[in-house]
Amino acid sequence: MQVIPSISKLRYSKKIGDFFKYFLIALLLMTSFHVLAYGNNPETIIQPEWSANLEANSELITTDKQLFVIGNQKSVKDFSENLSAIDIASGKLQWQNLLPANHSSERRKLFLENGTIYASYDDGIVGFEPKTGSPKSSFQYEKRVDQSIFRKTMGIYQDIAVYGDSKLSNGGNDNSSRNRIWIFGISNHKTIWSYKPKANGLIGISVAHDFIEPIVQNGLLFLPNFNDTPSGRIEQFTVIDVTSGKVLWKWEAPQEPDGLWSAKIFGDTIYTSVFGNGDMQPSGIIRAIDLKTGKEKWSYVITGKVKAVSDREVLVWQSEGNVGNNFVVLDKETGKFSRKFKLPRVYYNEPENLTWSDGLIYAPDMEIKNATFGFYGSADNNSWVSAFDDKSGKLVWRTPTLLNSHIYHAAIISKASSPKRLIFASSFSRAENSSKVQSFLIP
Repeated sequence: MQVIPSISKLRYSKKIGDFFKYFLIALLLMTSFHVLAYGNNPETIIQPEWSANLEANSELITTDKQLFVIGNQKSVKDFSENLSAIDIASGKLQWQNLLPANHSSERRKLFLENGTIYASYDDGIVGFEPKTGSPKSSFQYEKRVDQSIFRKTMGIYQDIAVYGDSKLSNGGNDNSSRNRIWIFGISNHKTIWSYKPKANGLIGISVAHDFIEPIVQNGLLFLPNFNDTPSGRIEQFTVIDVTSGKVLWKWEAPQEPDGLWSAKIFGDTIYTSVFGNGDMQPSGIIRAIDLKTGKEKWSYVITGKVKAVSDREVLVWQSEGNVGNNFVVLDKETGKFSRKFKLPRVYYNEPENLTWSDGLIYAPDMEIKNATFGFYGSADNNSWVSAFDDKSGKLVWRTPTLLNSHIYHAAIISKASSPKRLIFASSFSRAENSSKVQSFLIP
């Protein structure tokens, strides 16, 4: 028997069909507007979720709910600074502790290890409970026998802190000046191991416009230093197991004219750059070296520096006479070429402090206005952070311009929080302005 639907049922079915048709059209339009707004408009500027009047003097650290900042007091005559904990969602101050004085030129370091937030000072590290700011564990270095010793905090692994002393001393039959290095691992206020490399040099390596710092990573100490010899300066790397103090491997950088240019650690890999001086073809080279074994994973011929690493790829800035915004992307496992692009940044000098996350490259940018000829310090430096697509290099969005400011530290992405946020600190160069830490919801 054939069943014929009633007129009312046909009309009802038509309404349902029309609803889904218009719903799909509306969804398509909304998607198109989003693409236009965030994909093709170079002037898309997002506003901060919150701003805090703080000047950050170290890298920022976040948890899923908190942001930690080391900043200046209003009066810095006694070299005092505060460690501040900020609620990541509201920007409100949760607690603030005054840190011991830091008289040396060495910047403080901030660490989050084993559920404790640590801040360094001249002769040790103080730790606090992240939620309340209550004093927790701390590390006290050995008393200096000589105030000419230059002291550097390197890092913390579990309950072991690592620091190093450099001292200029007289030695040798010709009474020549020699630099000596001591490295110490301490736990419970006691030295559990020490290392004294046979080198006439200092901790860290200054090369061109870069400085290669020691760092504790994955339970290993990466120690860069130089050794001045009669035949010239030799840059050296030493990797030490933090738990035992055992030296795992050593490496010497190539000599001039193709000398060491940069070295950065991302995850379990050291990426070294050798500057190329060839006129006819690229002669620089980047090497990926296993942090634990010292074995080379791969190399790629390019005059550039590794600036960021994702789960699968390596972002390399390609130098054009030490300037430029050209980038090359390599496969993380093999070092093979993937793609290249140019970022439309305003500032043409080597980009510093890049952050790479979820398909976007976050780069500080700056415009310089009203510069007096021959005197850079007279200029107005206006800064912001731009988000670029990591496939094409195109600008997706950026933050508002901050007048008379600099961005000295890399922006961070609070992946653990929901929604995700971009957070960075800016330092203002004029007395009438306040330095800021700002948070932005990522579109």
